[in-house]
Amino acid sequence: MPSRQEIATVLFARCLEHDHKPGKVQFTKYLYLVDYCHWHFKGRPASDIPWIFYHYGPWSPAAEECMADLATDYGFSWREEEAPVVRFVRVEEPVRLDLTTESIIKRIISAFKDREPMVVVEYTYSQTEPMLHAQRGAPLDFATIPVDQAMPEFFPARVKPAAFTLAPQVQSRMNAMRAKAGKLRQQSEERQRFRETADYRTALELLSAETQPGEPLPSMRGRLTRDVIDDLGTSTA
Repeated sequence: MPSRQEIATVLFARCLEHDHKPGKVQFTKYLYLVDYCHWHFKGRPASDIPWIFYHYGPWSPAAEECMADLATDYGFSWREEEAPVVRFVRVEEPVRLDLTTESIIKRIISAFKDREPMVVVEYTYSQTEPMLHAQRGAPLDFATIPVDQAMPEFFPARVKPAAFTLAPQVQSRMNAMRAKAGKLRQQSEERQRFRETADYRTALELLSAETQPGEPLPSMRGRLTRDVIDDLGTSTA
């Protein structure tokens, strides 16, 4: 079994190979996830780091020592920006880890390297069994992890919601309304096609001709003579 320092060194080397320099909190969670995922396959952690429930989830003074030794051995600071560390720091790997642990390390880095640091903090804090069953300040019990020979799904695919279905009565009414709307649409299209025919244009011309104004009526006005006017009112019964 490789030492905790050897595992931390290989983990850091793989981070640099992926152009990734995590911060201290992030790297601590990576170390924890190596042990966590290793239990899924082997029923034991990859290292002998004694993890406890601390302020930001899993933590251990032993992990702090490993990170301090890495910074000293390879001449960098965990507070440095990513670019200069990735460019200039070179790590000599002390051992070659077994295939399972190497695969676990690569999966962890690939899952979290391009995400905000708090994503891995949140995952380890709220999605891993030892943390879910622990009391603050108490050791973490890895026996709560199932040995299922599978990597955990760090970011499960979203489940598509079930298709919405209407009640049969509502669906029946909607079908009837669609049928009626389709019939009305068909009738409208038929009327429109008829308006484009020669028969329709001829009918319009005939109607227009029938409704043209006719000859003007003769004037009914007349004129009374002076004699007639004088006689009005002088005639006797």
